Amino acid sequence: MTFSEEVQQYFRGNYVIPARQRGEASIEVKAGEIHSHLGWTRRVPLVCAALSSKKLQRNVGVRLTKKEGPPSGQSPTVIFRYEVLDQEASSAQGVALLPPKRGLLAAYGVAAHLYRQVGGGDAFLKAERENFSSVVAEIHPSEAHPAVSRSARL
Repeated sequence: MTFSEEVQQYFRGNYVIPARQRGEASIEVKAGEIHSHLGWTRRVPLVCAALSSKKLQRNVGVRLTKKEGPPSGQSPTVIFRYEVLDQEASSAQGVALLPPKRGLLAAYGVAAHLYRQVGGGDAFLKAERENFSSVVAEIHPSEAHPAVSRSARL
């Protein structure tokens, strides 16, 4: 997980989700709070960049309305104010509330409908195991290759 993804995950779990549950329309967060809660040192610019990013806003379902602080915008005292988008508005604007899946997680569940057709994953595996021997031809020990039969005896 990248540092930006860690900031996004922390921001979503500790600010956005609780604000939605309380029905709040806005969130205010100081960059230094997230930086210290994550236990980082000298990564304030990274936190500020992540909190300013369109990607974070899109993935979490918020819109940055105001950024206050020093002109550099790279300080623990920078305050970010967001508008919390409700789930319907964010989906209408094409905002993904969940981060995109990567790697093997992107394939999670792609064959679920196929397994349901055969009675579930366990039923499929059981049937495959029962029919496995029919794929391999029966070989009598006298027909086996000497190296194979010797290793089979070990």
